[in-house]
Amino acid sequence: MVGDSLAEDSVPVLGDADVDLGREVLLQLVDITKVYQLGSVRFQALTSVSFEIYHGEYVAITGPSGSGKSTLMHLIGCLDVPTSGQLLIDGKDVSRLNELELAQIRNEQIGFVFQQFNLLAPLTALQNVELPLMYGSHTKRERGERSLALLERVGLADHVKHRPNELSGGQQQRVAIARALVVGPSLILADEPTGNLDSKNAFDVLTLFDELHASGRTIVVITHDSEVASRASRIIRIRDGKLEPTQ
Repeated sequence: MVGDSLAEDSVPVLGDADVDLGREVLLQLVDITKVYQLGSVRFQALTSVSFEIYHGEYVAITGPSGSGKSTLMHLIGCLDVPTSGQLLIDGKDVSRLNELELAQIRNEQIGFVFQQFNLLAPLTALQNVELPLMYGSHTKRERGERSLALLERVGLADHVKHRPNELSGGQQQRVAIARALVVGPSLILADEPTGNLDSKNAFDVLTLFDELHASGRTIVVITHDSEVASRASRIIRIRDGKLEPTQ
């Protein structure tokens, strides 16, 4: 649980008039259904899910275990494709792209922040942040300068040479956030970003998300924690693979 958060009732949910329909759409899901087939067993994880996320929004997708949150995260992150429906990023339908094309979208447009941090143990904080830039045309100097600037931005200028086992959980998550930002993505996608953190470190990470949102970043957080969700500007609730109706 995270302290000093807004009351959940104060956060608009999907469909509220607070959403600015005049803003440019970044992410659009149109009648998304996802079915998993394991042998003779068929499981429908999502059913006819439709919503939009706008550039500069801070949105939380929340629901109980088994609600379909993880499936949504995989689809939004271009880690999987829907069985039917359309998923558009900046107007481009990515729902039928091949794996190579999806990888390009992930590398260039989406910055991931995971519960488990996913840092490489042998590498320093600076080297971990540089990793996404290794796949582009950036010089070694450009990679280092950009990564160092981001570590400074997340408050880790004095820890650039530290390896993950020399950092606290909150520091590791801030390294992961810097890594997510380093390619200049259109979207920061965070999956239970405070799940492995104590209250203080969780609060610090969520404060950093607040600052990123205030600077114009688009953030989508997948969480089951109502206090984490309450930090967002809008909450999308899902249950049994379907969007919950607005109250």
